[in-house]
Amino acid sequence: MKAFVISKYGTKPLWQQVLKPSLLSHQVLIKVRYAPVNPSDIYYSLGIYGIKKALPTQLGMEGVGEVVEGKQKGKLVAFLPARSVGSWAEYVAANENDIYEVANEIQGSMAIINPFTVLGFQERAKQFKSILFSSARSSTAIQGIKLFKELGKDVWAISKENKDYVNTILDDENLISNVQKNIKDKTIFFDSTSGDKAGTILTSLPGNSVLVNYGSSTAAYIGKINPNQLIFNGKSVEGFWMHNYYTSLTRQQKEVAFNYINSKLDTVFKSDIYQIVKPQDISGEELYKLQSQTRGQGKILLEFK
Repeated sequence: MKAFVISKYGTKPLWQQVLKPSLLSHQVLIKVRYAPVNPSDIYYSLGIYGIKKALPTQLGMEGVGEVVEGKQKGKLVAFLPARSVGSWAEYVAANENDIYEVANEIQGSMAIINPFTVLGFQERAKQFKSILFSSARSSTAIQGIKLFKELGKDVWAISKENKDYVNTILDDENLISNVQKNIKDKTIFFDSTSGDKAGTILTSLPGNSVLVNYGSSTAAYIGKINPNQLIFNGKSVEGFWMHNYYTSLTRQQKEVAFNYINSKLDTVFKSDIYQIVKPQDISGEELYKLQSQTRGQGKILLEFK
């Protein structure tokens, strides 16, 4: 079988021959159909993600495929790959507790990482009526916006242009004054950009607001935070990692959560697709370039059928 592999962190992956995974007693073998290219996949290959594996290592953190060996044989499932392998491969091993039956193979390939991230946001935001996203373009932000609107929250997003699906604060020279003008209640600010701008926005929000950083598209430190805002105004900064949220759940809680996700895969948790490519038709370097150029325009899917 073949898989996308890196032999050194910071290098582009190569589509190459590897051994088919051998299974442990609690695992299944899946013939992969589709796997998305997520920002976390790129961060992982650069060596700046929260998980590092022994090299060489396969890439890809989620996907969809048919179980060909083990429990639920013959079923189409969304999956997280076992730690020793990746989803950008023709076959993958997955733990039985990390597979979920789906009907839609395209949306099913993206049914875990972003949706569980958004459910984690929902859990953290229970005490807040006002929600702010640092972007209106990413798949995670769009799903979060749709879910929080459905829940009756006051949802805002920062964007270069007005969006018809969310209250928009334009990202221009008047950004901070517009944040102060429009947002009057304590707010949970979900940020995926970091940098000085994120800190400045937190400083401009009402007291007891929280900045929750879940990514760093700028690769910059969060700065420009006035410590008096943290000490006297009750503001705070947190990090959110889907991995920690997901692993904190019991299998029963995961099943309940995924059933909810699955019921809304064509609405709240639907991801736009920019392009579907076959691994033999694109190099790792071209794949990374395509992902970088199309960020915010929809997902890149690898097709292994």
